[in-house]
Amino acid sequence: MQVVTGDEIRQVDRCAIEQIGMKEEVLMENAGRAAAQEVERLYKNLDQKKIAVLIGKGNNGGDGFVIARTLLEKGRDVDVWLLAEENQWEGAALSHKRLFEATGYEGSSWSSAEHFLAKDYDIFIDAMLGTGISGELRSPYKEAATCLNEAAGEIIAIDIPSGIPAGEEEVPKSAVKADITITLHVPKCSAFLYPARAYYGEIKIVDIGLPNAAWKSVEVSKRIWTESDVRITLPKRKSSAHKGDHGKGLLVGGSLSMPGALSMTASACIYSGAGLLTTALPSSILSTISSNVPETMFLPLPEKDGGIAGELIGTDFTFETYDAVAAGPGLGREKGIKNLVRKLILDVKAPLLLDADALYYLPELAQEIKQRKEPIILTPHPGEMARLTGVSTSEVNKKRFDISRRYAQEYGCYLVLKGPFTIITTPYGEQYINTTGNEALARGGTGDILTGVTLGLLLQQETILSSLGNAVYMHGLTADLAVEQKHTSISMASSDLIYHLPLAFRTIVSSL
Repeated sequence: MQVVTGDEIRQVDRCAIEQIGMKEEVLMENAGRAAAQEVERLYKNLDQKKIAVLIGKGNNGGDGFVIARTLLEKGRDVDVWLLAEENQWEGAALSHKRLFEATGYEGSSWSSAEHFLAKDYDIFIDAMLGTGISGELRSPYKEAATCLNEAAGEIIAIDIPSGIPAGEEEVPKSAVKADITITLHVPKCSAFLYPARAYYGEIKIVDIGLPNAAWKSVEVSKRIWTESDVRITLPKRKSSAHKGDHGKGLLVGGSLSMPGALSMTASACIYSGAGLLTTALPSSILSTISSNVPETMFLPLPEKDGGIAGELIGTDFTFETYDAVAAGPGLGREKGIKNLVRKLILDVKAPLLLDADALYYLPELAQEIKQRKEPIILTPHPGEMARLTGVSTSEVNKKRFDISRRYAQEYGCYLVLKGPFTIITTPYGEQYINTTGNEALARGGTGDILTGVTLGLLLQQETILSSLGNAVYMHGLTADLAVEQKHTSISMASSDLIYHLPLAFRTIVSSL
């Protein structure tokens, strides 16, 4: 499913109207009727509800006229409130205003808002402002948004809550905070960014009949990685398979102070289907890891002060026998680690995943990354992304799509920016959004588990993208199932995720 900015969806609309020949009034009728039908589905007792529809001057307001007319024609109790002057409507929105009035209905001017405040509405339908808005709301929309947010009834926003930008722009203080947003045709970028996401409430997507040909007018680079994508691309095992068919991987990490991170990563990799896994680590933690993960083989590395002494790893050490390599969990940040990471970047001739402490020295290894010909995958959380790019964590969270794309394209890497709605970006600028997962993942160790799942799938998949898309999806699905079946988002350990991985894979594999 595609995800768009406001400019992109307007370009698609223009193509449908100007090049394909669809009437704008027809598209608006489709949108309004689809939204009204969704309202009918949401409330089985709608005939007992008192509804207010707030209509602005643009196309979002035109949708509002169709919604109000459709509901009124079905005998629903609907009041319409107009937030624009008579001469402010134009085009298709004006046509639907006239149609609304020609069928015997009328709206009340917001100038008599004291009457609005005196009425006890159960549902408010926000059709005031669409995807073209930016900046703080102005009067009378600012006052209307305040009234809605303070009211007791439920708020349904049409396409996007009024005041919320469609992209990564600043969220105004006075935006409408909806309980439900009925999004038209495809979701907008801000639906996957905080704080904007909190204003959407529950999101329902309705088809408004935009022809597929209209999408050829714009190169949409963002989409959601869906369950369908997972089902199509998740590796399938042959009955004649042997361990060598499912990849030989190397995991590098661990230190005396952080053995648990490496242990969880190795376990998650095994549970995700790796054929053969070798774990490279300091000798001092070998017995600890081997007792927790007996399925992995081990490669003790030179050690210094409880961590891997990267500067002591000689040229005789080779990575050529591995199908994929991951490094970082529990690695630490001793000076020698920079030499280890540099050696991995230059010498590993298979897909290389760097996470956690392996990311720390990358700002000093920028040229090595750019020189690398084989795929490299970076999986930072926002704080690590801030260090990679030299901006604040706050700025990263505000511009997750833009910052991810610019970095991935500049360095030719696959970048997995973790967090709510994790974003996968390819070296070509394509972006994929994950929608699984919950707040239970907001604890130490869950990123290490994602590294293990990703390495396990990299060893089995044909493409880097499907490996990453499926790993992030399955990681989030595991958290969803853990909370649904046994735990709460508060009372759960990261290692609990590992033991729910088989259930997550089973939900997908059993339906193939």
